[in-house]
Amino acid sequence: MKWWWKAVLTLVLVIVVATLGISGYLGYSMTRVERLAVEQDPALVGLDYEDVSFPSMEDELILHGWFLPVADSQGVIIMVHGADQHRADPSIGMLGIASKLVEHGYNVLMFDLRGHGESEGNMMSAGYYEQRDLNGAVEYVKGRGFQRIGVLGFSVGAATAVLATAENSDISALVSDSGFADLKDMMEPEFSKRTKFPKFFLGPLLFLVKIMYGVDFNAVSPVAVVAQIAPRPILFIHGEDDETVPQEHAQRLYQASLNPQNQLWVAPGASHVKAYLTYPEEYINRVTTFFDMTLR
Repeated sequence: MKWWWKAVLTLVLVIVVATLGISGYLGYSMTRVERLAVEQDPALVGLDYEDVSFPSMEDELILHGWFLPVADSQGVIIMVHGADQHRADPSIGMLGIASKLVEHGYNVLMFDLRGHGESEGNMMSAGYYEQRDLNGAVEYVKGRGFQRIGVLGFSVGAATAVLATAENSDISALVSDSGFADLKDMMEPEFSKRTKFPKFFLGPLLFLVKIMYGVDFNAVSPVAVVAQIAPRPILFIHGEDDETVPQEHAQRLYQASLNPQNQLWVAPGASHVKAYLTYPEEYINRVTTFFDMTLR
């Protein structure tokens, strides 16, 4: 074999190994979370609460959270936070929202997704496995006797909620705040910007993540399943100036949902998951009015 042919083969091998190695590292980084401590609790906003725990469905990771009770109330709202945060995410104002839901007469369950806050797990999957966490939360509130179950999800939590609600008929109504329509559409334009690597690494990265961790990011597509939620209603909320998840994702979800009962509120001037902090009274009024129509 001529020396130049050996050199070509060696170069190709080096490129393949380097591509797989870099893709594997990026895949590992994509599924890891920097766990933040839960430093606030509902007592901060004057609420009574119970520390609770329950298993996720299927893999039975132990998830930790709070149950905020309301006497003589049959409705419960499960709140689902976004990536890299926890049940009391102050950047959203989750405790403030919870206090208003309780004031309005709804029991509330707030919990940490896997790998976040105080829950078990060491990875995140942008909704792929987190569906199991929400399904575990639904089973928990059913075990407490609740049948009127609403879900309020934020960002990745909203995408998780759409995916879970499409399969779980026990969820009666859904509010999706700043959720994405399709993960691939989020990743492709952001990949090179965030990682500084060429876009051709994305394909091998997704393949290796599926092989190594069982996570199929290509299957995280709320827009592909949102129509299955009908006739149960959905309120989509999105910030007009959201640069993390452009508002066109909410438009796509709303149009694909095929349910005339669904609603879409684009909050003027609001950025990612900031609709409540920008318009607190209108936000609570829209959310509680929506849940009242279904859960009462």
